[in-house]
Amino acid sequence: MLKFRFVPVLLAACLFTQPTILRSQDPTVDNTSKTVDYWLGVAEEMAQRQSIATLDAPAEKFKLHEKPIFLHTQSVRGGDDIGALYLWTTASGRPAAIGVFFAWSQGRHRWVMEEFHSLCDRPIRKEVTGRETWNCPVAGLRWRVADNLPEPGEDTRRLKLQARQFPRTLVVETKTPDNQRWELRSVPKPFYEYEDKDTGIEYGAIFGFCQGTDTELLALIEARQSDGQRAWHYSLAPFSDYRISVNLPDGNTWQSPDGHLGENGKPHFWNFIEKRPKPDFEK
Repeated sequence: MLKFRFVPVLLAACLFTQPTILRSQDPTVDNTSKTVDYWLGVAEEMAQRQSIATLDAPAEKFKLHEKPIFLHTQSVRGGDDIGALYLWTTASGRPAAIGVFFAWSQGRHRWVMEEFHSLCDRPIRKEVTGRETWNCPVAGLRWRVADNLPEPGEDTRRLKLQARQFPRTLVVETKTPDNQRWELRSVPKPFYEYEDKDTGIEYGAIFGFCQGTDTELLALIEARQSDGQRAWHYSLAPFSDYRISVNLPDGNTWQSPDGHLGENGKPHFWNFIEKRPKPDFEK
């Protein structure tokens, strides 16, 4: 995601390991917990405002997953942002769009920002109170066959085990404009799992590659059946304003496309939303 931030490592660990922040008798810790809860509440408020649908069926809105699929802070680079990752799905539960809302400090205020990626195979648009805020006129993902994986297993347990092997085969790094490199780590558990038997998807999962708990790359993998053939397919989706390189198992290297703040008309989009005062208890 965007890079403006610093948060204590202890706070990052709490957010990563559990969605409910533990309380303490230490007033400093209590205020930290209040701050986290407050800005996660702002993220939820922003998620609830969004209306996302395909261009050819604007009345059929994608469904917002009831809870964030991941919580994050940025403890590696400068900044102190707090945010949550949300997912919108089709009626069948297949991922359609993913977005994060986060807030980072600037004096006695925080900038609230958003970052999205289309996961849909059709053009989509996003609105807030009837005003378009992002559109993607092309398919959000480019899928490839995962030749390094065996034929999908015959039961869900086996499919899950096979899918979790895939992120481990990738070597992922980001590079800053001044050529500083950061290797990303994969989150062991998928952010979201699904199936869509009507379209031949026996099992699907979204995995994340992070710096700290800040998601920088999404990796999707699906076990598909088509014309009697079963195979794994995967796609990579950038979730960072820095350049990402992925060393693939076949020896090739995937590079994220260029993008800019507020640039519309592409699968990956990020922008400012608003500047909001900090609550009184936040130092």
